[in-house]
Amino acid sequence: MIKENWVSIREFSQITGMDLETIHGMITRQEIEFKEEDGVIYIDTEQGSKMLVPEAMKSLAIDDGGDSINLDFIEKTISTILNLHEKVIASKDETVSVLKEENMFLKEALISVQEILEDERSNVRVLTEQLDNCQEELKFVKKKYKLMWGKVIEDYKPKNKF
Repeated sequence: MIKENWVSIREFSQITGMDLETIHGMITRQEIEFKEEDGVIYIDTEQGSKMLVPEAMKSLAIDDGGDSINLDFIEKTISTILNLHEKVIASKDETVSVLKEENMFLKEALISVQEILEDERSNVRVLTEQLDNCQEELKFVKKKYKLMWGKVIEDYKPKNKF
């Protein structure tokens, strides 16, 4: 795992505005500290930030009023900005990872709910068939009852004499 003060060469190029050829030249001249992991070159932002303030700037480190500008302060500020940038990138990656995990959880929950729904639909079909069978059986029993007892009930009723 790369430490917080290491950024890829492409990120370093974007942050500093330097092209990749210039950065590779600085690496070959060993002006900046670097390391390579998994085929990607990483640059130390603390040491690399010192390269952002070139030697020519040191001669310009005196403003118009004759006061000198503290180059260490500038280097530390740039280094701090680069470290904050790395932390933002790390938190972004962490957020993306959390969102992916949450999406997987929601996907699994949705699949589970769909399976439960299919089971419930199957249960409803079975119960509907049973209800239909019971209704048919009830009709049959009513007809049978009417045939068996219908004549007896009619004979038992008092006859109207009107």
